[in-house]
Amino acid sequence: MPRREMLDPNRPVGTESRKSYAEKLRSGFIDQYLSGGSILEVGFKGYYGDVVPIVQQAIGIDVDYPNYDGVRLPFNDESQDAVYSSHTLEHIEDSIGALREWFRVLKSGGYLVIAVPHQFLYEKKLKLPPRFNYDHKRYYTPASLLQEVEAAFEPNTYRIRHFKDNDTGYDYTRKQDEEPSGCFEIELVLQKIQGPTWFLGSTVYPAADFNTLLGRTNPIQIVTDFSVTDAYVIYGPYIHIPPGVYEACFHIKTEGLSEESLSSSLALEVAETAIAIASVELLGREGAKALRTEMIKVPFTSKSHTSFFEFRMLTRGRPFNGTMTFLGVTLRRLQ
Repeated sequence: MPRREMLDPNRPVGTESRKSYAEKLRSGFIDQYLSGGSILEVGFKGYYGDVVPIVQQAIGIDVDYPNYDGVRLPFNDESQDAVYSSHTLEHIEDSIGALREWFRVLKSGGYLVIAVPHQFLYEKKLKLPPRFNYDHKRYYTPASLLQEVEAAFEPNTYRIRHFKDNDTGYDYTRKQDEEPSGCFEIELVLQKIQGPTWFLGSTVYPAADFNTLLGRTNPIQIVTDFSVTDAYVIYGPYIHIPPGVYEACFHIKTEGLSEESLSSSLALEVAETAIAIASVELLGREGAKALRTEMIKVPFTSKSHTSFFEFRMLTRGRPFNGTMTFLGVTLRRLQ
């Protein structure tokens, strides 16, 4: 494993990484976060071909890497000691998906090391389009980067170990429309942790977090008249759930159900890695009675920190002559 004394401070790493590479060697940053035996650098080439990954043992990943599609990494779950990415996340359309993918391949205890351009140091403007790099999909400030992290990962699955504005050598005398010099980035290091056995009480997943085959006229709810049926009409939000016993509470309102029975079935499911592990099927008088309570509970057990869970609704035919409104799911930990 390369240590500081074995690494060249002039190593031809990526353009932005090399600006503060020698300092990161001197300070022990490389030693602390990038000294494991299995490391990936995502987006290491940038616009130039004469670069090498951040450390000798790292595998450089770019768009031409076999079986890499720009988001999905061809590596096993929890196989990497670190994932490093410098000035790449802002180029990826699905940034949340990319963050989750980088996190997926990290071992427990491993580090996710990210650098992105600082909106106020690089682009030096408030709104898109970018001033200097038209491939940037979004701007980042420290706050917006943390917002993406919190959207991507479940609480207590990571800890922040390093977070700073890196303006080393930045020339503040340059004009606003001049391309900046020096470092103009936000540095963030997350450590993946084996989370606690407890869970933060109830978590609400509103309808806006779910995918649907139905049209949306309101972001806070999904309405069906059963014209689209015999399918999973609502599904999501693809989350990690710490091991434990839970209940998923589906919040549903109906119009036109009155006292009639459900003539065809409606299934509410919890799925782990796309396979149903728990479900409640509503049919007949009892099904209609359950729907009128406006909250249907589906108990289930999570046994894995790494699986993705989803809550979904399967309709068959037209259960009743009316409409049904899905408002979201509340996840409650029972033990």
